[in-house]
Amino acid sequence: KHVDCCVIHMVASHYVRFLTGLCKTHLTRSPIPSAYTSRFLSRRHYFRLSQASYFLHLDFAPSWLGPSPLPKPTTHCSRLRNRKAFIFTSPTRSLTTAKMGQKKPFERLPQSVDPTNYVLRLQPDLEKFTFKGREVITVQVQNATDKVVMNSVDIAVSTATFKAGQDGKEVASSEIQYNKEQETVTLSFPAPLPTGTGELTLEFEGELNDKMKGFYRSKYSSPDGQDRFCAVTQFEATDARRAFPCWDEPARKATFDVTLVVPKDRVALSNMNVIEEKPAPSNPDLKEVRYAQTPIMSTYLLAFVVGEYDYVEGRDSDGVLVRVYTPVGKSEQGKFALEVAVKTLPFYKDYFKIPYPLPKIDLIAIADFAAGAMENWGLVTYRETALLIDPENSSSHAKQWVALVVGHELAHQWFGNLVTMEWWTHLWLNEGFASWIEYLCVDFCLPEYDIWTQFVSTDYTGALKLDALKNSHPIEVPVGHPDEVDEIFDTISYSKGASVIRMLHDFIGDQDFRKGMNLYLTKFMYKNTCTEDLWASLGEASGKPVDKIMSTWTKQMGFPVLEVSATQEGTSRVLKIKQSKFCAEGPSEDDDSLWMVPVSISTTKSPSTAVKTLLLDQRETTVTIENVTPDEWVKLNPGTVGFYRTQYSSEMLDRLLPAIKDQSLPPRDRLGIQNDLFALAKSGVASTVDILRVMEAFVNESNYTVWMDLSANIASLNTLLSGTDCYLNFKLFVQDLFSIVGERLGWEPKDGEGHLDAMLRGIVLSHLGKYGHLATVAEANKRLEEHIAGSKTLHADLRGPVYGTVLRHGDEQTYEKLLALLRKADLHEEKVRILRSLGSVSQPELIQRVLDFSLSSEVRSQDTVFVIGGATSSREGRELTWQFVRDRWDELHTRYQGGFLLARLVQFSTSGFVEEARAVEVEEFFQTHPAPAAERTIQQSCENIRLNAAWLARDAASIGNWLKTRA
Repeated sequence: KHVDCCVIHMVASHYVRFLTGLCKTHLTRSPIPSAYTSRFLSRRHYFRLSQASYFLHLDFAPSWLGPSPLPKPTTHCSRLRNRKAFIFTSPTRSLTTAKMGQKKPFERLPQSVDPTNYVLRLQPDLEKFTFKGREVITVQVQNATDKVVMNSVDIAVSTATFKAGQDGKEVASSEIQYNKEQETVTLSFPAPLPTGTGELTLEFEGELNDKMKGFYRSKYSSPDGQDRFCAVTQFEATDARRAFPCWDEPARKATFDVTLVVPKDRVALSNMNVIEEKPAPSNPDLKEVRYAQTPIMSTYLLAFVVGEYDYVEGRDSDGVLVRVYTPVGKSEQGKFALEVAVKTLPFYKDYFKIPYPLPKIDLIAIADFAAGAMENWGLVTYRETALLIDPENSSSHAKQWVALVVGHELAHQWFGNLVTMEWWTHLWLNEGFASWIEYLCVDFCLPEYDIWTQFVSTDYTGALKLDALKNSHPIEVPVGHPDEVDEIFDTISYSKGASVIRMLHDFIGDQDFRKGMNLYLTKFMYKNTCTEDLWASLGEASGKPVDKIMSTWTKQMGFPVLEVSATQEGTSRVLKIKQSKFCAEGPSEDDDSLWMVPVSISTTKSPSTAVKTLLLDQRETTVTIENVTPDEWVKLNPGTVGFYRTQYSSEMLDRLLPAIKDQSLPPRDRLGIQNDLFALAKSGVASTVDILRVMEAFVNESNYTVWMDLSANIASLNTLLSGTDCYLNFKLFVQDLFSIVGERLGWEPKDGEGHLDAMLRGIVLSHLGKYGHLATVAEANKRLEEHIAGSKTLHADLRGPVYGTVLRHGDEQTYEKLLALLRKADLHEEKVRILRSLGSVSQPELIQRVLDFSLSSEVRSQDTVFVIGGATSSREGRELTWQFVRDRWDELHTRYQGGFLLARLVQFSTSGFVEEARAVEVEEFFQTHPAPAAERTIQQSCENIRLNAAWLARDAASIGNWLKTRA
């Protein structure tokens, strides 16, 4: 730490010398970084930013630094005009971590030239995997300059000319220079370009790459089995620059007039409707397809697809044309997504009180696609598994996933596309909001899914788990170089963002929330915003201090734990509530973080509705709840809406446990209590043996989501104990825990069962099979043989549990049977289901075969990471997987660098260890094999390893004794 501080002061002194006479400096402590300052500094090459706990304040004398680049008129973030900046420094990081986490210098594009319209013509070659392009960009020259700097990667610009106004003379560029590190092309001209309107014309060529980003190629099979290729796009976050030179920043909005020149027998789609289609004059085998002009929008939302597709179509209640494009011959698989989409568009129109602004929307399944889906305006692209549903072979979980993803991406058509974040620091505005409202949408379309209870397990608890780490990050995180952008497409931006939006919605009420959303979207339509703009609109609508409250949740890392104790005074219960930061490693005495926490309280008499609400804006408070008898329970956070953990006194917890057993507590509350207790045990505040006893109270549990959350915590214990002497007894404990519900559900659906019963059966059978329940293993083998023989087809909801069970307890012959099923499968969902099950095998030689197979031509790049991740389900698998990743790192890094799949790969292959030596090994490996896009994931994995090691050392003996006594 001393050395780090010396380095900080040395670096700071150099900055100060550079700015001698221009500023005064002072070092102060602050817990909350300014979102504006991060954005402001990231435009200037002489600052490097890092997440930290100290700021170096620089008070500028602006005239000495030259004119400040003001935002475009379409950018409405009041903080952009602030002149105070901060350099973040971090005295608490080790030298090793600091070296690994060093940020690249970065500056945003100059503001001297602004685009207003692109007339873009592209001609992809699906045989040579190249494309030719020509663009005429209408620009506004704000300041006379002889250089135009644009974003461009892997594009060869052959000519560049500029013409001022309509009658100006066309001037050719004198030089074209590329900066690979900054991902820019600089066009130099013989003389400064005059201010005002002009046209910039470029001709260029590029590659249809195989990296699943930019303008890329995707392989698919034709109905007759031939391998063919389509050309598709994925531009978010910063890959439009791989398709055409552009101002590839979200605030540099423009309109687009697109023309595609493609083979005449191919489908060609873009954001807007086709306004002209004609034969290409130069080649009778090609056609020119011209599309209507787009609304003003960011470059990352532009899209094109060229390939062979069928479609189903419908119109929503407002007449908007909705099409779902599928592989040829599989249009039936698009019907479920179409049903959801035609309900969803009117739902959002009614919610926002703003119509969908385009004449059509297409949803299309792409064979090779890195993410789940992408919200391109009017042309939404999806993985096949996120869009296609086979009525006979798709599981209940797959249908639910498609509904959620469709709801998420269509929400972006308003929140993200119509109004866009000013810079990637505010990515969470897009993703956090869409991740919340997708559940609201599905709850409207498919109320039988009980989707909000599932939100608590899938998003809320996952965000709490990650955000308790030292290596988490605030919701608003400074972003500079493009390498850093993919790193924040994570659980914090999506799930914590969604969770705090849910908490805010509950706090201000649905009516005021809707009013505030309409104010926000109306005011900033076709413009860019920052987080404070949303808070201002919601505050105006509700009359509550939204900005003041929410800044404590978005600008500082982590969340509170509320310690609560109670005393009985007559017929009243007096609660003492104290907040402190929750840390995965246990309480931190010197952390003074404070949140403004909306707190609600329920009782035995009112289990689902709060009897008291308050805003905890200080360290501790006392609350009196009337009309509570001594034997009744009192609970904080009904519905598990507030983003905090609760630590009850033993007396309060004892009163709650019977309500868990008899299920008089609502499911979300049963889930929340169990999850909080588990986190407290893992952090050392509570006993792990106590949480095992609490788990036994759930043996009669009937709710799918509660079991799903229990299962996640059992998986954590499995990782912890798999190398210990008590592991056999732990497996027996899990069998006992699931046996009662397993007997009730059985293998076959019963009359009156619904969607959630089908998913619960899958969870229960998976666990009974995984942990060696003999009758379940035998039945799984029997049903697989019948399925292979064709005598009785396995229901789609049972296939995952059966595949995993037979592989775990099978041999090489079993493995070969599953490979044969994989090669026979036509539905991609079924292929993925088998691929993710293969790693369940137990024998080391078979695990190695699975790992080698993951990089074969039979596995798409988008699926490889998940095949590798599947192999980590056992202790032997984790060892072999980590070795495999190190051995094949160059190949894996080349394939996934700069994308979120690399971070997933790191997480899967490293985070499951429980020994300090492994943490050191992981750190040392990535010191010599840097992976900037996965840097934070590496740090989080190492932290999790050390937390596991501490947990095992602290509780292994007591867990073992309890399991032995119980057995």
